[in-house]
Amino acid sequence: MTTPSLANPSSAEVKYARGWNVRNNGRGNWWHNGSLPGTTAILVRTATGFCWAALTNTRRQPSDDINLALDQMVWDMARQVRAWKP
Repeated sequence: MTTPSLANPSSAEVKYARGWNVRNNGRGNWWHNGSLPGTTAILVRTATGFCWAALTNTRRQPSDDINLALDQMVWDMARQVRAWKP
């Protein structure tokens, strides 16, 4: 079950809602990323309802570098597809 209600209301563009980062009070993209020793992962649900997950078998410090690179790589791949079929 997904409920995009805010755990910590704030005026920031990105907010935190029950484990997910959300934009536009849940009407925008939702995502969660993280890592454990030897792994990095990101899960995304776009504002249009398209979802994906990406996992790697590496973890680098600072973790923001690999988190941003993984996020950008998957967005770049998704944008290459002209039409997604259900």
